[in-house]
Amino acid sequence: MAQDDSAGRSFDLPEAFLDYLTSTPYSAEEYHALLQSPEERYVRIRDPTLSLATIAQRLQVDVTELVEVSWTKRFAQRHPTLRVFRIPETAAVRQSDLYDSGDVFGVDASSIACVGALDPEPCDHVLEICCAPGTKLCCLADLCTVTGVDINRQRLTVARSQVKRCKLSNSVKGLWLADGRSWAGDGQELMSEGLTPRDRKQTRKRPKVEAFAPDVFDGVLVDAECAHDGSLKHIRKFFDERGKTSKLQSLEEHMPWLSEAKRTELAQLQFELLCRGFQLLKEGGKLIYCTCSFSEAQNEEVIRRFLVNAGAGAGDERHVDCAGAEAPAKPRSAVSPGLRPPTGHRVPLRPAAQRHGRPVHRAAAERARRRGSGGGMVRRTDSSWWMGRNKTQRERLILVGTLISRIP
Repeated sequence: MAQDDSAGRSFDLPEAFLDYLTSTPYSAEEYHALLQSPEERYVRIRDPTLSLATIAQRLQVDVTELVEVSWTKRFAQRHPTLRVFRIPETAAVRQSDLYDSGDVFGVDASSIACVGALDPEPCDHVLEICCAPGTKLCCLADLCTVTGVDINRQRLTVARSQVKRCKLSNSVKGLWLADGRSWAGDGQELMSEGLTPRDRKQTRKRPKVEAFAPDVFDGVLVDAECAHDGSLKHIRKFFDERGKTSKLQSLEEHMPWLSEAKRTELAQLQFELLCRGFQLLKEGGKLIYCTCSFSEAQNEEVIRRFLVNAGAGAGDERHVDCAGAEAPAKPRSAVSPGLRPPTGHRVPLRPAAQRHGRPVHRAAAERARRRGSGGGMVRRTDSSWWMGRNKTQRERLILVGTLISRIP
């Protein structure tokens, strides 16, 4: 295996970054040691029928250099498309026919932990907020139906390319260019752009996504914007061979969240993204919050503030570090009053006689009206809107804290 350049290398961290490290559990010396640790490369193999020998041959490596990541095996047992392998730097991933067919996918191994913790069912519809550049999105699309939202057009375009390469267009209901803090089915949808005529024809058959009220997704993954200090590969790329920050790619310019004032803004952004994800979650659904930062202010503190705001109280702080911890049923106080329909709210539905833009036979429209699925107005009370039929149902709130690119 090729020797990694970062091993034993010295990194001259700028003052702004050293000041930032005071908000993390690591000292400058400890973080410097992390940067010097060998860099590892991982891929996800989407085709569960491929043997180790076949994968090694296609990637042009020795079969002994292909090592399945042990802690991801439990996820792969339930979802065979989530097999993750550590590979040498010499592996010809992009030159492989597996890459062209979308059967091999470069990942950070920790990304699988988020998807595995969400553990969606095939019939679920999952929302990923901050979905670009699409690594976790494609993992989810192999398991269920998924919708993605991101505010960065360039990164969202990359996510769309990943989806098309992996032939997952049917599983991705939409890629929305919008602010995840306020998204409600609006914004510009990019998934339908750049499709072939055949794909575009299939897209027309899908019902138009319109603005919706909360409580619509079976699972929500909030992959929040963060300082990226936990992604060691991301930090290393800003240093040259001498360990100095590149003049062309200043670390401070590419990490705008280093100053104390900016860190406060970032924590507020993360909190609002988490709250919006919770609003869009069905009762009984699962919510994942993850970052690639070591900072407690971007992880535990955001979650602790969210639990208090949601009405769970400080006594539930023990759930912060536990995946799969049970939280109280969804409190009405956690939802923005502006989004809650008042008692007796009348929700307009599309008239049955104009469903899908086509006229429907009058008798069929009358039968639909009697079944309650036709046009007109439906009256819903405040409690039934939010709580659903089973008011005693408890909600599983899964909170995943810091996830880094190399988990021991």
